[in-house]
Amino acid sequence: MKLETVGTIRKLTILSGLLVAAAAQADEALPPGYVMTVYSDMAHGAKILKGSEGEAIAKLSGPKKLRAAYLADQINLCVAYTKDNQLDKAVVACDSAIQASDKEARRIKRSDLYGRASVRIADTGRAIALTNRGVLHAIAGEREQARMLFKTATELRSKETSAQHNLALLSHKTVLGES
Repeated sequence: MKLETVGTIRKLTILSGLLVAAAAQADEALPPGYVMTVYSDMAHGAKILKGSEGEAIAKLSGPKKLRAAYLADQINLCVAYTKDNQLDKAVVACDSAIQASDKEARRIKRSDLYGRASVRIADTGRAIALTNRGVLHAIAGEREQARMLFKTATELRSKETSAQHNLALLSHKTVLGES
């Protein structure tokens, strides 16, 4: 499964007034906006990355089926709704992704199939779900909730780095007194 990060939806950051050109230029180590992660090789992730989030939403928001990719579906649906500026629906999808990631983590950690890598695999899904939800808190101006989710995601055994970037950006914007 291939993971891709999506820069915070530049369209959304510009609409929200959250893109800080001066801060991004002053500190080039920071991404220009918050970063969300999408599963690019499943759950219509390629459509989301190409800007066809409407198509992805249509495919992912249909009748719920028991599928192995449920976590990826919810994570990608969260990102697609966010890119499509349907933030209320994005929140619901992100919250579902967090619940699915907790369920998936319990399942993976009980399984012998993944062996020693099971904790990292389980924690990667959780880190992605928490980070994506944290982005929605951040763009809504809910800094403490965003900070808590980003921090929790960074403490998991995952190689996912989006939470670290988002936490740094959130701290940078807080110091500058911006949303």
